Amino acid sequence: MGFKFTLLCDLLSNLDDNKTAKASTAARNQNPDIRTVGQWFSRHERTIHHAETDRVALLSCMFPEKRTDRVYWLQAMQLSRVIGRCLGLGSSRLSELNRWQTPCGFDLGGCVEIVMRQAENYIPAGQELSVEEIDRAMAMIASRCRFSGPLARRNRTAVDVEETLSKLYRRSSGRDAKWLTRMILKSYSPVVLPEQYTLKKFHFLLPQLLQLQNSFEGALEMLASDPINHFPPNPDPQSARSLSMIALQQLRPRPGIKVGRPDYYKARSIKHCHQMANGRRMSIEQKYDGEYCQIHIDFSNKYTPIQIFSKSGKDSTADKDKIIPVIEESLRTGLPDCKFAHRCIVEGELLVWNDQDGELMDFNKIRRFIPRSGTMIGIDNDSPPQPYEHLMIMFFDILLLDNDVCLAKPHRERRLLLQKVVKTIPGRADLAYQEVLDFNRADSYHRLERSFEKAITKRWEGYVLKASDEPYFPIYSTGVDHMFGRWIKLKKDYIPGLGDTLDLALIGASYNARDAPDLGQIKGLKWTHFFVGCHLNPEHVKETNALPRFRIVDVIGRHCMSIQTMQTLNQDGEFYARRPETFEGFDIEYGHSALPTATTLFKHPFIVEMLGSGFEKPSGARYFTLRFPRILKIHSDRALEECTSFNELQIAAEKARAVPADELEEREKWAKRLKVGSGVDKYIVRSPSPEATCSDTDEETSSTSFQIPQATTASEESFMDVCPLMEGLREDSIRKDSHNRPCNDRPLSPLVYLNEAILPTEDKNLVLGTSILVDNENLSSRQHSSQNDVMMASQESLGFSCPMRTTSFISAHQEHPQQLQETQERLFERLLVPAPSKQKRQMSPQSPLTTIPIWTPETSLGSFTLPRNDEKSSNERESCDLVEFVRCLCSDGPASSLQQSNPYAASQGTVFGIVLFDPKATCLGKEMHRLATTLSRFVHTGTSRVPSMGSIFFLGPSMLERDLRPDDLRFCLRDTWAGIGRDHFYGCLSWNPSKRCDGISIGQSDAHSESNSCGYEMTPEPARSVPRTPWIEITFDETAIAVLGEYISIEPLAHVLYK
Repeated sequence: MGFKFTLLCDLLSNLDDNKTAKASTAARNQNPDIRTVGQWFSRHERTIHHAETDRVALLSCMFPEKRTDRVYWLQAMQLSRVIGRCLGLGSSRLSELNRWQTPCGFDLGGCVEIVMRQAENYIPAGQELSVEEIDRAMAMIASRCRFSGPLARRNRTAVDVEETLSKLYRRSSGRDAKWLTRMILKSYSPVVLPEQYTLKKFHFLLPQLLQLQNSFEGALEMLASDPINHFPPNPDPQSARSLSMIALQQLRPRPGIKVGRPDYYKARSIKHCHQMANGRRMSIEQKYDGEYCQIHIDFSNKYTPIQIFSKSGKDSTADKDKIIPVIEESLRTGLPDCKFAHRCIVEGELLVWNDQDGELMDFNKIRRFIPRSGTMIGIDNDSPPQPYEHLMIMFFDILLLDNDVCLAKPHRERRLLLQKVVKTIPGRADLAYQEVLDFNRADSYHRLERSFEKAITKRWEGYVLKASDEPYFPIYSTGVDHMFGRWIKLKKDYIPGLGDTLDLALIGASYNARDAPDLGQIKGLKWTHFFVGCHLNPEHVKETNALPRFRIVDVIGRHCMSIQTMQTLNQDGEFYARRPETFEGFDIEYGHSALPTATTLFKHPFIVEMLGSGFEKPSGARYFTLRFPRILKIHSDRALEECTSFNELQIAAEKARAVPADELEEREKWAKRLKVGSGVDKYIVRSPSPEATCSDTDEETSSTSFQIPQATTASEESFMDVCPLMEGLREDSIRKDSHNRPCNDRPLSPLVYLNEAILPTEDKNLVLGTSILVDNENLSSRQHSSQNDVMMASQESLGFSCPMRTTSFISAHQEHPQQLQETQERLFERLLVPAPSKQKRQMSPQSPLTTIPIWTPETSLGSFTLPRNDEKSSNERESCDLVEFVRCLCSDGPASSLQQSNPYAASQGTVFGIVLFDPKATCLGKEMHRLATTLSRFVHTGTSRVPSMGSIFFLGPSMLERDLRPDDLRFCLRDTWAGIGRDHFYGCLSWNPSKRCDGISIGQSDAHSESNSCGYEMTPEPARSVPRTPWIEITFDETAIAVLGEYISIEPLAHVLYK
């Protein structure tokens, strides 16, 4: 019986007729194709699932493009000749058939229908063509082609293509022959079946089964297994969910059949990527520019225990056999320490490694090592492989380990398992580079931004983000959203303004009938492809008015431009079109032999701005050109001489591919471009939701994007090994005498603040505003403690607050005193930071790190200290330093400076301080008690008036590793300090007059304590008529530090709302 092919043609014809319905307003709410497919399956469901129907054959006819294992060796030109002979066409009808080669609006299938309708075949009842017959015929034709898969060639027979196809065409109507022709060419375009919905209507489990076994044969074998064979093909939604969970317990990948890949989303900006991450913890993996391979190991297969599948699903083991010894060594197959006994499936990227340079090589190098079905393609102009160049495998996932289905495990567990299974071999086998980022952190946006800057600087292709707590496929979880289980791809060319852009010339065009059906909305379509040319002799043309010469370097089609651009080129190009045989405006040459021939040249070439994802060397070429090029816009105001010449193209490619010598400078450049490059509105198309892209398909060339407002989220960067927070203390311009002065004679000035409110106005030599003090003669080296009061008075008279100490780098420098000394000497070149002026000017926020005192105990870090001429002990010197810190805290300078960073706190008479504390070097309780004691003694001795309220925060020195300058306004944000509190907070010492605790004075034997705090009273209990002095309290609430950030937004300026 079988399934009649004409029934499938009914579905395809109905979908073709929906073109008009799709243009209506109603189609925006409901896709008419969905309704058409649903009705068709309802009518033929019984026949589809009949025992005599070969469902593999039916699916192969419905989705011919998925049979990547079948290559027929029949392109449109060869197929048209075969069809002409099969039908016995005369010259006139043969000319009608060949009209597909001209811009007539019909492809080869359409012309076949027109020719056959002139003399329709008579088909007796019961003799209709079935999908089973078509599938058998196509399997025989594919078996003769060496580019077909191993299984397709296994049943290789001597087959006469004309005779085989003649039996099919002579039993088909004109309409059915049209779809048969398109099926052989593996494209029903312009008709596209809604894949997921069609597969689900075929059987509700089929989409999930194809993910586990990406072949129709394997998926249908699972459908025929027990107990799934008892499931109805289309149950109600509630039953479908229950049956799906039962089926998943029985299903597992099978070695020898490729596992599908998850869908992914393209991140159109850093903000878009951050939004799609949606607070999840994600693995950020480097995207390598190589060939994807899925490696299956099955020890029960005696002939091919190791199979390698390409991205398309084709078995390419024979072509990639050079990497098999590396795989065996890395997975330790046959050795006692091998981590699996029977079977394993891993994923990786095939790359080329250069032992001489110790680095990965460009993607174009890989074709010298991997043949295509035994034939080396596109290497005519490539240099031969060198002895120090070889293939390398970069593993990044594991899907099956014996009977353990790793697909159901979260990514973090799969990654740990992969580390146990794979033995890394330098230059041969390794694990993909990975970073882990929790997007629930307040600083996650900036972490991602800084990490992406690093990736661009190192010339990586990009990142792939995978949720750490999610399985490989979303089918293993229920009740999840559309983002669950989907990867996110982040590449610079996805973000407007960040890709490689050039102005290039379109000098010619040609027509390809295969693309014509997809461009049916363009009236008067004349060309489907356009030729990119580069000037070869611009200097000669300019100097001697010589005839221009162009080299055609690439050809672009409908995937490289929008429909509007294609229509513009077709309409305007008509006025400049000339035949190449008679055109003498300029000379052309083709860059390599694989390029098609231009049928039209433009008298005035189009100058277009083109975007690419880096540069590549095309197959068979000796030059570089843009990779994945697409047109952004047409320049109507540019002259031909302004476009990129061939030499300029090669220079741009070399520059883009080379890793910069100064990575920090390069990262700063990309940081600016990341912030401003997303604002190119003319290339932005808003979309209500992201659209998933199947990972098994080629890279999409769409340039749509999401608009990205300027980010104001504060953040911390821990991926990098630089410390710009302290580097920010260095000044670009330093006085020459500070350079020439010997380091042992240089007075080590402490970090002080400039109080402009009391600067002598008579002195015109004093610098106001943001000037930096680099020499401070009035602050000589610190003397004995008896001089402190005199020094303090001298400083206050000149407008300087009490000196305080700072640190340079984290405690890792303790083991390298010489390196530390050099670092300190560089930092001494700029030690003074100005405080905000109290003069009348517009209020603007200022980083708290430049307005509050910061102290580092000498015992906590190997940091520099203030100069001293006395012979005091270490403890005495520390006490002296602490006194100066408290004195600075109690002075008017920090209080006035606080007005810029924390206006509300300043108005309440609050002061803040920071103590950088290293728990490895000293005890937290000891330091907090010492500071509380010093504060109490200040009040007892009347040395200074302690502000009514204040807080001193103890933070870890690791906060100095933050990739921000101390004057960065993001330190004004509350979210920034909340993040710092989570990572670096140890404790807080605060005082408040509103406290009314029955505490005791410092020095008594017992102390007041609560569950998470303890207190000290600054003075003995006063009389009731005297206002109570503040109560010092020690707490360990990390959220308390958020008070340092008084803003929730900088642009626009928005304060935290206080009740």
